[in-house]
Amino acid sequence: MTTVKTERDPIDLHVGARLRLVRTSRRLSLEELGRQIGVTYQQIQKYETGSNRISAATLYRVSQFFEVSPTFFFEGLTEQGGPDEVTAPSSEVIQSSLALGRIPDGEIRHRLRLLIDALAPTQDP
Repeated sequence: MTTVKTERDPIDLHVGARLRLVRTSRRLSLEELGRQIGVTYQQIQKYETGSNRISAATLYRVSQFFEVSPTFFFEGLTEQGGPDEVTAPSSEVIQSSLALGRIPDGEIRHRLRLLIDALAPTQDP
C-alpha cells in the first residue's frame, strides 16, 4: 500500500496562521476557542496548521467571535494565493492592532495612536 502525501494549500496555511495569531493575541487556548465556536481543540489545531480547511460557516463564526472581518484571515495573500512578504504586516503589528482594538474607550485608543505616531520615526516619501 502506497501513501500519497499531499501538500497543504498555501491559502489554508495562511488562514490558519492568521487564526493562530488572533487566538494567541487574545490569550485563548485551543480548547477555549473550540468551545466558543462548537468544535474540538484538535480541530482548531488542524485549522491552524492547515491540515484541515476551515469551512466558510466556521470562519464566519470565528470572525464574529473575535470581532474581525472574515477578510482579516485573507489579508496579506497575493493574487496567486501565497503570502505577500512585501506588504503583509508582521505578527507584531497585527497583535498590536488587535490589542489596540480591544480598548473600549475610543479616546484612549486615539491618544495611544497619537503616541505611537509621535514615537515612530518619520519616513521620507
